[in-house]
Amino acid sequence: IFANGALVGETQVGRDGRWDMQAGALLAPGVYDLQIDQVEPDGNVSAVIVLPFERVAPEALNLGPDSVVVQPGNSLWRLARRLYGEGIQYTVIYEANRSQIRDPDLIYPGQVFQAPRDADGAGTDGEGNG
Repeated sequence: IFANGALVGETQVGRDGRWDMQAGALLAPGVYDLQIDQVEPDGNVSAVIVLPFERVAPEALNLGPDSVVVQPGNSLWRLARRLYGEGIQYTVIYEANRSQIRDPDLIYPGQVFQAPRDADGAGTDGEGNG
């Protein structure tokens, strides 16, 4: 597992196909390109995935009334439909969070977005529920 090209650690896949690793103090708060390589017993890399990852210091996490935490299965369209009543309003969330969304089709669990109130006064309760 690499963060911005620097080795963070290694782990083994369990019999159930799952793995975990805790980076602990190795990753200071910031934005990283997280790269995970699947390495076969012979040492050859058989799969690679690279994802944007942001580690936030707990005291810096601002979950105000207009914040939403991305949950597994969320998309900007689904968030907008729930928050504003129309999926097409996803652009409101996208524009407010452009600095952390590389591709509006790819958002990730744990990301915290601002969900501005729309012209009708719709908003969020901080948990993604409008």
